[in-house]
Amino acid sequence: MTSMTTPRRRTRAAVIALITSWMVAAAVPAWSVTDEDVEAARQEREAAAAERAAAMNDLEEAVTAYEAINAEFAELTFRIGQLRTLMDNYQEQVSVLEGEVQSRAVEAYMHGDRNEDQWLLVTGSIEHAVVAQEVLAAAVAGEVQSLDALIAAQAEMERLEDELGEDSQRVADLRYEAEVVAARMNELFAEAEADLAEAEQVLASTEADLAEQRRREEEERRRREEERRRLAALAAAQAGPAGGISLDLTPGFICPVNGVTRFIDSWGAPRSGGRTHKGTDLMAAKGTPLVAVANGTVRLGYNSLGGNTVWVYADYGVGFFYAHLDTFAAGLQSGDRVSVGQVVGTVGDTGNAAPGAYHLHFGIAVGGGASNVNPYPSLRAVCP
Repeated sequence: MTSMTTPRRRTRAAVIALITSWMVAAAVPAWSVTDEDVEAARQEREAAAAERAAAMNDLEEAVTAYEAINAEFAELTFRIGQLRTLMDNYQEQVSVLEGEVQSRAVEAYMHGDRNEDQWLLVTGSIEHAVVAQEVLAAAVAGEVQSLDALIAAQAEMERLEDELGEDSQRVADLRYEAEVVAARMNELFAEAEADLAEAEQVLASTEADLAEQRRREEEERRRREEERRRLAALAAAQAGPAGGISLDLTPGFICPVNGVTRFIDSWGAPRSGGRTHKGTDLMAAKGTPLVAVANGTVRLGYNSLGGNTVWVYADYGVGFFYAHLDTFAAGLQSGDRVSVGQVVGTVGDTGNAAPGAYHLHFGIAVGGGASNVNPYPSLRAVCP
C-alpha cells in the first residue's frame, strides 16, 4: 500500500508545483503600452500646446502689424482721393485764369502800343506772339489778382503732384508689406491649426491609451483570477480524481462518441497486473466516429494496452485520451490541429480489449502525464 501511495503523492505534488508555476508565469503580463509611454505622450501633448501658444503669439503680432499697415493704407487712399479732387479743382481754376489772362493780353494787343525792344511769350492760343511789356502791363492792369491766383494755383498743383507721387509710392510699398504680412499670417494660421490638431490628437491618443491600459489591467486581473481559480480546481481534481472535473474547466466539451453509446462509472475498477481502471469505457458499434472534444493539437500512437490511441491536447491545458481505435481519421497526423467535433478516428477493439468488445476507452489528464481524473461525470453530462 505504502509503496504505491508514495509515488502517487510525489506525482500529485509535482503536478501542483507545475500548476503553481503556470500561475506565477501568468501573473507577469507583457504590455505593449507602459506608464512611460503614457508619460511620453503627455509630454508630447504639452510640447505641442506650447508650440501652438508661441505660434498664436506670433500670429497676434502679425495681425497687429497688418492692422497698422491697413490703417495707413486706408488713410493714404483717402488722402490720394482728396489730392485728386483738389488737383481737379485747381486744374479747373488754372484753365479759367489762363483764359482770362490770355483774353486781357489779346485785348491789350489789339488796342494798345507795341514795343519790339521788350517782349514776352504768352502761352495758350496766342502762341509765339511777341508783345511789349507795357502792353502786357496795361492788359493786366486791375487783374493782378487773377494773375497771382494763376501763379499760386500752378504752384499748388505742382506741390500736390509731388505729394501724390510720394503717397502713390508709399501705397505701392504698403501693398508689398501687406502681401508679406498676409503670407506670414496664413503660414502662422496653418501652423497654429496643425499644432492644435496635433495637440488634440496627442491628447485623444493619450486618453485612449490610458483607458486601454486600465481596461487591459482590469481584464488581466480578471483573467489571472479566473486562471487561479481554474488551476486551483484542476489541482483539486488532481487531488481527488474520483469526483471528476468541472465542465467550467473544459469549455465546449462534447461527447467523444458521435453515435449511440452506453457506459458506467468504472473508475478505479481492477485490471490485469494489479492495475486499476483510469478512464471510462464507452461501448459503441465498430466504426462509430470518434470526435475531438476540444480545440487543440493531436498525437497519434499505438501500444499493446491501448492499441491505436489519440491524445487531444486542448488549448486550455487539459489532455483527453482515446484508446482501442479501429482506425484513425484519413490524413490525420501527429501535431495537426483539430476543432471541436472533428473526427479523429473510429470505435474498435485494438490493444488489450476483448475481441468484439468494441468500445472507446476515454481518459482525462490534468497537469500532464497519464489519465488522472475520472471522466464519468463529464461524459454523463454531455453524452445522450
